[in-house]
Amino acid sequence: MKFEKDLLISYAHIDNEVFIEGEKGWITAFHRSLEIRLAQLIGRKPIIWRDAKLQGNDDFSQEILDQFPNIALLVSIVSPRYVRSDWCVKEVQEFSQVARSGLGMKIDNKSRVFKVVKTPVPLEEHPEVIRDLLGYEFFHVDIQTGKTKEFSKHFGPESERAYWVKLDDMAHDMAELIRTLEKLATDRPGLHSTTCKSDQSTSPTPREDVPITVYLAETSYDLNSYREQIKRELLAHGCRVLPDQQLSLFAPEFTEKIRHMMDECELSIHLIGSEYGLVPEGTDKARSVLQNEVAAQKSSKQKEFQRLIWIPTSLSVADERQRRFLELIKNDAFTQQGAEVLETSLAELTFAIHDHLAAGKNQRQDTLQTNHKKQAKSIYLICDQQDMEAIAVLENFLFDQGFDVITPVFEGDEVMIRIDHQENLKTCDAVILYYGQGSELWLRAKMRELIKIVGYGRDTPLLQRAIYLVGSEEPGKKRFRVQGIPVIYEKEAFSPALFHDFIKQLRVSELE
Repeated sequence: MKFEKDLLISYAHIDNEVFIEGEKGWITAFHRSLEIRLAQLIGRKPIIWRDAKLQGNDDFSQEILDQFPNIALLVSIVSPRYVRSDWCVKEVQEFSQVARSGLGMKIDNKSRVFKVVKTPVPLEEHPEVIRDLLGYEFFHVDIQTGKTKEFSKHFGPESERAYWVKLDDMAHDMAELIRTLEKLATDRPGLHSTTCKSDQSTSPTPREDVPITVYLAETSYDLNSYREQIKRELLAHGCRVLPDQQLSLFAPEFTEKIRHMMDECELSIHLIGSEYGLVPEGTDKARSVLQNEVAAQKSSKQKEFQRLIWIPTSLSVADERQRRFLELIKNDAFTQQGAEVLETSLAELTFAIHDHLAAGKNQRQDTLQTNHKKQAKSIYLICDQQDMEAIAVLENFLFDQGFDVITPVFEGDEVMIRIDHQENLKTCDAVILYYGQGSELWLRAKMRELIKIVGYGRDTPLLQRAIYLVGSEEPGKKRFRVQGIPVIYEKEAFSPALFHDFIKQLRVSELE
């Protein structure tokens, strides 16, 4: 059976009072905006209910209570008055109780209560049933003054834009949950929310393709808008994003909770801003520092765990604690353990995230590592596109020696080409850089990639690597020297003898 109403807006009457005669109140405007955006997303006009006549001293009506089994979602608009209103607190408590006795408070790990924080209230004052929920914050805190401004057109175009971005985020989340509930009602038509007992979390359809879980670290307030943007990107890619609940303000509990969350994740993303951020009770370290430490510890034990640390370009930092943290990120081996540190634009960070997500999906499907030791050793023969025909002789020779030879891909989607290249570097046993028509800049770039190979997720060193220098009599190549990588010089033509030592050492390494 379908719900009769899509959602109920629970609010305090004072939050709908108007500043200017003739204008709509904040709640009324919110109701109308949400109704329009939801209709655009679900393809029909949603049925949204709120009691426009309620007063703070009204008795809790049995009529309203009787409606709860027929309501899919509750929007709880938190404000100082809301948390002090017996009516409002009881409303969210009663809805939660009815939800638990039916389908559950969560459907497919998503809460049926949406917490909208209109005006900030200390977390400990939130109604207990929604205290752990992450809220949709419709306000901005001025970093300089610490004063709060609610998102509204009265505070200028930036504030109005922030309002619409936040409302759009919430509407998308609601639309997804409404569609899930509609599908559940269609698949199980005899189901009624008051007659079906359930766990607090119900998954209506089994998933063959489990989403990638990403830990998007909480950051300082100056980067909150960037974090929200990244979160939208991740959700759009079908990722599950953690944390998905409020975190403790007590350091031991905070650390323990994020450790459990990161155990579920394949990737963590850390945005490092100009502010040091909130310091939980019981420590002198900010939450951003603690989250990075937990991620670094996991990375040291699980090489496949990917990490991205992003620092905005031209970052100005006044807090000495944050300066020290940034120095550690850039120079300390443990702090940057297993991480790719990016000091770039937000667009470049987004690009890097896409690469890591694609690589993560490929890694799930890739069984190469599982059977790696049972297979023939692989050599990644890297060359410039101009040399693809020239490498054929060497490629055939290595194959005849019993090796699998991997060559670069040059046609197709640019992102997928780069991902394929990084995967080859991560999984091959040896690398040969074929230095023929490629420029010296090309060679330097490829040598730097060999240095960064651990950052691509490789957990064992290459068995062998070499530079095959073709045309060594050319003026620019005569004086070519490099430390740490053997150079094989071809002066006239290819000869198998040139690779005698390389193959011998590779086979010795194979037996070790």
